[in-house]
Amino acid sequence: MASIRDVARAAGVSTATVVRVLNGGAKVGPDRTERVLRAVEELDYVTNGVAASLSRGRTRLLGLLVSDIANPFTAQVARGLEDEALRHGYQVLISSSDFDPQREAQILESFARRTVDAVALLSAGEAADGVRRLVRGGIPLVLIDRRPPDVASVPVVRTDSLTAARDAVRYLIELGHTDLGMISGPPGMATADQRLAGFRDACGAAGLTVREECVRRGFLGVDGGHRAMLEVLDLDVRPTAVFSFNNMLAIGALGALREREVRLPDDLSLITFDDTDLFPYVDPPITAIAQPAREIGAAAGRILFDELAGAAPAGGDRDVVLPTELRIRRSCAPVTQTG
Repeated sequence: MASIRDVARAAGVSTATVVRVLNGGAKVGPDRTERVLRAVEELDYVTNGVAASLSRGRTRLLGLLVSDIANPFTAQVARGLEDEALRHGYQVLISSSDFDPQREAQILESFARRTVDAVALLSAGEAADGVRRLVRGGIPLVLIDRRPPDVASVPVVRTDSLTAARDAVRYLIELGHTDLGMISGPPGMATADQRLAGFRDACGAAGLTVREECVRRGFLGVDGGHRAMLEVLDLDVRPTAVFSFNNMLAIGALGALREREVRLPDDLSLITFDDTDLFPYVDPPITAIAQPAREIGAAAGRILFDELAGAAPAGGDRDVVLPTELRIRRSCAPVTQTG
């Protein structure tokens, strides 16, 4: 592999001149520039972009910490962030904690050591200590989907989970359902708590009593959704409709329904937070709340690049709330057709 010294020797110039040409320096004459570029092509020289960036005090990397890289919502957020990163000549380094607080802390520690120029945090954990360390270090940071408690002055991009959940449950109530259940994430997870609050608000506003045994909390991932739905189906009197905290739980729930030969929507109605490309194509298609995941990622990227460019102060309590959409399909039916 050719080195920068090889290029300089072939072009008859100094290594400093080669560096200036490759970095777009304007003080190199056209003749020497042409010789350098010709030597680069002939020797098939590839610049070490990481080293060049580090010499300028930038890695040209954004760090994205996620809890579950397999989640379709996460993937779309990452795509949106990457769209914005590529526009600025950056790449995205994605690290997944797999819901492990210790692993999450290690990743944030690495980010805090300036392995990246800015950080987007999409995590089920609270990670308040790690977030505060990033803030103290002056590293541009944006939170996605939730804000840890006791962490102020950090911008966040999100949707209104409480209101969207309330609207979804209100839709079930409009279909005539009065006995509702929910499968949800762990207590203390901001989005799980907000969506459960929306569920309870909608039921309370309609004068409905929630049977606590119909609310199954503490579940994550596809396996968690499978176990949670089995617990609902094992109740002596099961609800006529179930609201799922997110798409991964809903996917697992579909497996449990199939195993128990419970038909949607004839025997049970199912609605979920977080749409996926899969849900319109399963049988029946799943009614879901869609978040603009790719735009969420792009909006987070714009905040980070504003801060990197000095167009906005690092931190700040900006709260960007994007709209959701209830996509009605065929997994829910009037209560007279369910049960």
